[in-house]
Amino acid sequence: MTDLESTYRHSTVRVGNDVDFFAAELDRYNTDLRGRSNSEKREQIFKLLDSYYNYARNRVDRLQASQAGGRNRGAVWQRPGSVDLDVDEVEEGHFSVSTEEVRRAEEEAQTWDLLRRILPFRYQDSELAEEKNGRNPVPQSRREWWEEFLITDSVARERKIVLEWLQNSATHGPPVDVVVSELQHNAERGDILAHGWLHTRHKIKLQKSVNGYQGVLDPNAATSQSHLGSNILVTQLDPDAVTRQDRKLEPQDEFFERAIWLGCFEMLRRGYSMSEIRDWCAERTELWRAATIAPLPLSNPQDEEQFDFEPGSLVLWRRMCYAAAHDGGTSEYDRAVYGLLAGDLESVDKVCKSWDDKLFAHYNALLRTQFDIFLMKKGGKDLVEIAARFPAFNAVVYHGEPATVAKRLVASLENDPKNSNEALGTPKSLQAAIVANDLGRYLFHQGVVLSKKANARAKSKLIPEINFPISEHINEKKYVGLGDYDGLRTLAHVLIIVNTLDRLSDSKKESGHKAIRHAQENILTSYVSYLRLANLEELVPLYCSKLHEDRLYEVLGRNLIHIVGDEPREHQLIIMTKLGVDIKEFGRKLPLIYLNDVNDKSVRCDVKGHFKILEEGPATLKYGRIVRPDFIGDDSNDMEGESEELIRTLEWLIMVPGLFLETCTYAIRVYKYFFKRADLRAARALSVRVSGRYIAMEKLTFITFVDQNQDDAHGWFDEVANHDFSEAFLQECGVSRDRLLNVVRNLWELECLVRALDSMETLASMAGLSRDPSHPPAREMWTQAVGDVRNVKNCMQPVLNNWLMVSNEVDNDFQDLREAYIPETVIAYISTLHFAGGAVSRDNFMECMDLAALIAEKDSNIAQEFIKSGRMKELLESFAACSKALAVSTAESKGKSSKKHRELGWSRELWSIKP
Repeated sequence: MTDLESTYRHSTVRVGNDVDFFAAELDRYNTDLRGRSNSEKREQIFKLLDSYYNYARNRVDRLQASQAGGRNRGAVWQRPGSVDLDVDEVEEGHFSVSTEEVRRAEEEAQTWDLLRRILPFRYQDSELAEEKNGRNPVPQSRREWWEEFLITDSVARERKIVLEWLQNSATHGPPVDVVVSELQHNAERGDILAHGWLHTRHKIKLQKSVNGYQGVLDPNAATSQSHLGSNILVTQLDPDAVTRQDRKLEPQDEFFERAIWLGCFEMLRRGYSMSEIRDWCAERTELWRAATIAPLPLSNPQDEEQFDFEPGSLVLWRRMCYAAAHDGGTSEYDRAVYGLLAGDLESVDKVCKSWDDKLFAHYNALLRTQFDIFLMKKGGKDLVEIAARFPAFNAVVYHGEPATVAKRLVASLENDPKNSNEALGTPKSLQAAIVANDLGRYLFHQGVVLSKKANARAKSKLIPEINFPISEHINEKKYVGLGDYDGLRTLAHVLIIVNTLDRLSDSKKESGHKAIRHAQENILTSYVSYLRLANLEELVPLYCSKLHEDRLYEVLGRNLIHIVGDEPREHQLIIMTKLGVDIKEFGRKLPLIYLNDVNDKSVRCDVKGHFKILEEGPATLKYGRIVRPDFIGDDSNDMEGESEELIRTLEWLIMVPGLFLETCTYAIRVYKYFFKRADLRAARALSVRVSGRYIAMEKLTFITFVDQNQDDAHGWFDEVANHDFSEAFLQECGVSRDRLLNVVRNLWELECLVRALDSMETLASMAGLSRDPSHPPAREMWTQAVGDVRNVKNCMQPVLNNWLMVSNEVDNDFQDLREAYIPETVIAYISTLHFAGGAVSRDNFMECMDLAALIAEKDSNIAQEFIKSGRMKELLESFAACSKALAVSTAESKGKSSKKHRELGWSRELWSIKP
């Protein structure tokens, strides 16, 4: 068992509805693409991405609802608009949804969301892109300035997409009110959200009351110095009081202040509209905070349009925010809010908790810097000079070479100790590759990792080892393993989508290096293997059809070889046809795959000189040389291992229309492989399950065979040889009539040998029973013996007449098989006739003598094989024993020979020794 199969067989991952859904959507996409233009096909791909995202998002909602149910529903927050589960939809005991399961589902939904946003941009129609890039009139409003900026900067457009993705991902976390709930609780104000700094206000009022002070407290006055024994609290309640007076609030109000600023940060982080931010702040009577955010809420400036927009004002406002982030503020959260608005990194980084937050901070800084540079260019020299007086963070300069910013950025996040574990996880590694437009390299490395794992304990035929050097180190933590079903499913569909888009794109091509493409397809191959081992064979052709042709048929064949029965195989062929898979090519390549596995052409004929079915010792009067009973083995035609697989390939090939010549050719190769290894049991199974007559009747439907008996291994060849094949059929086969019949003849001859040996084994077993005096043979046994003797005589005719000597080309294997099998088989045949002469009919003795005459003819090819093997003496002794038995039988019997033999001039008396 390979490491790949072992992994899947022992996997505890459940097969859920997601497998069927993803496959059904992919299949529907295949159907919808027929007859469409490339542009329309791209649109269908983008719809496919949307469907995958919607399913993944709904799955998260269901898991969260199930998880909430397991914790007494209502105790855990639930995202607004999430899907409720009916009681019937939740299996009994399924409330135990783990946090890890929800997390993985959420990360998958985020991945599909990123792909559905960014791939339409990267693979947009060239003509449509030019149309979008048409110049607009001179911008007037903020929206027009923003659109003009995006039109002129494709990098900015992509960064905006990434920012929007990060914002949307954040919205699926806990609500803002839940995020700030701990700080709000520490503010010790119950459910009161409004009215500002309650505790500090109370202290100020108390101070005024104690000292009888009217008006605003002067922080330098003596009455303020005491301030209930403290000189650190503010004396006024305006927003700037803390920084202006360099004093503090009451601890409870500090928590309240931090809670509000954290809420503002979270709303900016999630891309809330200005109306939503304003409503949240108004509920807390803190509208001024919303006002400071209004000039550019983040990546969505279309919110609340500003007409007669002055670019210079936004440039200066950004620098004001930068100053507030570095020189002002009362906590890390208000500085982070102004840092986001300023496009700063240092102030924002301090509150970043996740990989997403870090990436958001960098992309926000880059996009705001780009827009700032754009506005300054449009504002002229004066604006540049004014802006130069005030510091601002330049993220573009900070990150350096624009072309590699994304790759270097995601690499830096992997090395950040705070986020390295998350960054090196499979979901974030995949998302990072998408963001950095480095998906091809990631998928290549993923394929390399799968290859390494699949070949860890034994060589895998499905996922072979990578044979070319890889210069860079691959951190396996970033990639899924063979047992990560969800990860494989996601990656398999990502690979399919990206490869399809590459094929449809005018400016892009699929991975050019064949080895790279082959490694990437290890992902699909692993997923297909999982489907097979999960008993989802109907889905196998769908995913195999997405592989390149050099691998399509191999993966398809290896994952369907286990299917038995005509109906299931026919069903698979119908599916293949609907998917556009060439079933004839599948039929041609399937046997070749498994023959190459066993290196059939290079296998030596070690059986030569070692094929023994006769027991040692001289011939006896009654039985001749003793043939070993059961020398073939178990009568069952069900094999195991490579022998069974080879036979099944031919059973599949018969199901494919046409390919008569190919079927015969491959059957010959399989027979030769079995015979060279003396695997007579496998050869017999092949002769029964894929007989020559069966092949002829299935493939040559234009011939009406007189005898429909499938067990007849002899007569069908004459019917084929006597048929006048049409030119069209011969052209389809690609050979002349004589060459075609030579191939059919070789198949027939090989089959006749194994059928003859099978009958000899049966008769040898009968002989063994007859030698046991304690178990006298039943009458039925002798009745069966008559048929077996007839079969062995018929099947030995081609073996005795130029067996394997007529072929289209010199075949050394044929000569080796003649040397290996003819001497032992002929002597065994003589012994069989010897036994049949005494047990069935004495006429068999005369047939044995006739055989002696045939072998004694001049230039007999049978005699030559005995001379080569040095067994001519054994042959003569066998004939002598048979002759003696015939003489004794003639002397003991006064019966007459049959009319048929008398007509042929045969007489027992010819071989009698008269006194």
